[in-house]
Amino acid sequence: MMARLVLLPLVVGCGRLSFDHGAAADAAVPDASPDAASPDLAAGCVVALTLEEPTWTGAAGEVLNGCNPTLNGTAVQGAQRIDDPVRGRVGDLPLPSGCIHLPDAPTLHATTGLTLSAWIYPRSLDGKNPYGVIAKRTDFTMDDAEYTMFVWTDNTVWVDIDSLNDRNHGTRQLANGQWQMITAVYDGTLPTAQRVTIYVNGAHDATLPETSASLTPYPSSLSIGCLPEQPATKPQIALGGEIDLPAIWTRALSAQEVGALYETTRR
Repeated sequence: MMARLVLLPLVVGCGRLSFDHGAAADAAVPDASPDAASPDLAAGCVVALTLEEPTWTGAAGEVLNGCNPTLNGTAVQGAQRIDDPVRGRVGDLPLPSGCIHLPDAPTLHATTGLTLSAWIYPRSLDGKNPYGVIAKRTDFTMDDAEYTMFVWTDNTVWVDIDSLNDRNHGTRQLANGQWQMITAVYDGTLPTAQRVTIYVNGAHDATLPETSASLTPYPSSLSIGCLPEQPATKPQIALGGEIDLPAIWTRALSAQEVGALYETTRR
């Protein structure tokens, strides 16, 4: 069993982490020492929700961000912090609209590199409807998706990078009732046909084309566990399941780093 990320400076497994904003953690810090050859998974991290809060009441900013203590989240529409028998404290995002919202901030705007990752335990995948994981957009009809990652047709991982013009998806089918780590990496410095890579459980799933060589900043808030829809009275598209360790980097993690992230955080 691998060690769980905690909000303390530490080295876990093969990935170096330095999330420290003074919060106490309820997990033991493993006895490890830095390895100069290990990837620094804290570099470029702008969002890392370890979801270790005892409970959520819906109060603004109560979902703590280990990579930026000034940019915290708010649980809305029935999102709850629950105890999972496998991963411990996690978030539950019930249908139709459970979500965690973070306000727009300059740090959320990537340029030529981006990585989105989360552990998810879906309960509602049906191969037809979309289920949100990470999204920075207002609504698909407005085509203002700065970046999104969700599960949709055939229960595969879908991504929108810099609008909907290159909407693409992986090939590996995800399953209800089990934990899976999904990761999408965007590298605008690569040739068009190689700019997006999807990983499932740390392993390569698909390499996809993306026209944009850099990301356009949009003022939309960040949603964890749902796909936003407008107007506000319209139900958001929730994950319909549990989520753990959703994280964002404003750089493209390498395949080695994605593998290290998986090994570091699996349980």
